[in-house]
Amino acid sequence: MTQTDALTGVITVEQRIVRKVLTTDPPLTFTITVEYVPEDNGFGAWCEEMEAAGWGETLEEALNELAEEMWDFAEVLVELSERDQKVKDPSLSHARYLLSLGSLEKVRKLVGL
Repeated sequence: MTQTDALTGVITVEQRIVRKVLTTDPPLTFTITVEYVPEDNGFGAWCEEMEAAGWGETLEEALNELAEEMWDFAEVLVELSERDQKVKDPSLSHARYLLSLGSLEKVRKLVGL
């Protein structure tokens, strides 16, 4: 996937990826949205469930930064919840799932890389 297809001259303006994880109870959904921002000549990517965002000059850069932000946020949130049982963040089950994947590379696959 590239910013502009050289053969057609077509640019991806917006893309939405919805991943449903059926191995968790309840099932988890990850909604990844990528949008071209012409005034900044780049792409923004975000995951609603993790309240994480990424930015890049290409779609791939934006998704890569998003994956890194999701992984980092998951590490911090899970660690915080282990120290303080009162933490009730709605992203916690998503964060635990991401860490259960075991690597940033698997999170990159989840976001569409």
